[in-house]
Amino acid sequence: METGSTLIVHPDTGQQYHVTQGQLDAFNQAYSKALSESTQEHLTGLLLQDKILEQQVEFEDQKEAMIEEAQVMATVTAIAAEIEVADESTKIGMEKYATDNDLREIKQDTRDKYAASIEGMVVASRTKNMLEQYEGTIIESTTFVTQMTGTVQAFYDQAGVSIDGMFLNQLNLAWSGVLVGVEDEFWTDNVHTEMGFFPDPVAPVYEVIPQ
Repeated sequence: METGSTLIVHPDTGQQYHVTQGQLDAFNQAYSKALSESTQEHLTGLLLQDKILEQQVEFEDQKEAMIEEAQVMATVTAIAAEIEVADESTKIGMEKYATDNDLREIKQDTRDKYAASIEGMVVASRTKNMLEQYEGTIIESTTFVTQMTGTVQAFYDQAGVSIDGMFLNQLNLAWSGVLVGVEDEFWTDNVHTEMGFFPDPVAPVYEVIPQ
């Protein structure tokens, strides 16, 4: 065995181990990496990456739904245009085809689904962009709030993200009765009174400006 520059003795058995400087450096590097990747900040960063991927998938799902409804509307429009200029015998056949395949008109349900899918694409895209833009502030604020409220595990198990209905530049993260809203360089949190974070039921929203 290669002779090492450091001697380590097992405290219980007295077994001696010779460790080279290279082995020590490798251990220290691995240990430092393990410590950095086990911090709450690092774990929250991983969670946010998962949330970003979820929004990317949602965007693609809504895009496919939009294309599907657009194809239906395009088909109805094309058939109507052809029927208008077709001769009498062709027109009868095309009208029968349109009737049999429920393509006589663009239905309101198709219009609603088309509009909803476009809105879904916009929301997913904005949510993804906000997660990326506010990442540092989200990590800082949720770390503080989860530790103050004792909801660290609940945050990782339950946290959901959504754009605020009133303040469209604010991204809300909610879990276990806790709500953290992040907007640009500031964040606010509001915890339900039964959790005891705000003993006063009419307490104002708690605001912190990260340095």
